[in-house]
Amino acid sequence: MLDPSDFASVQWGRKMSALAQNFSGLSPDELRKFSNFLTKLADLRQSEGELSEQQLVVIMQNLRSKELVKLETHKGGIYVEFTGGGFEYERFLIRTDGRMPNGRYESKKAD
Repeated sequence: MLDPSDFASVQWGRKMSALAQNFSGLSPDELRKFSNFLTKLADLRQSEGELSEQQLVVIMQNLRSKELVKLETHKGGIYVEFTGGGFEYERFLIRTDGRMPNGRYESKKAD
């Protein structure tokens, strides 16, 4: 049992509980996709990377019908790779303003 006098644990528990409530309306599939995203985001932050709000919006829009494979810092922005949604793979750079340069996009349609 957690010692109630462990203030840091109590605060962390409250913070995480409040965040978890935001996910109550998600389906199991959506939770799995979001969990995968969070794992990739943790790896990105560990390598000193950060997402802008615009980059996050682009990633979330793609997560609706695809699976996130890669999320990493590249010169000029964040490089992402998705699979699914009719593609064997789809890779592109997202600049901090949310734009995706055509020269940094590649994909392969699923058979």
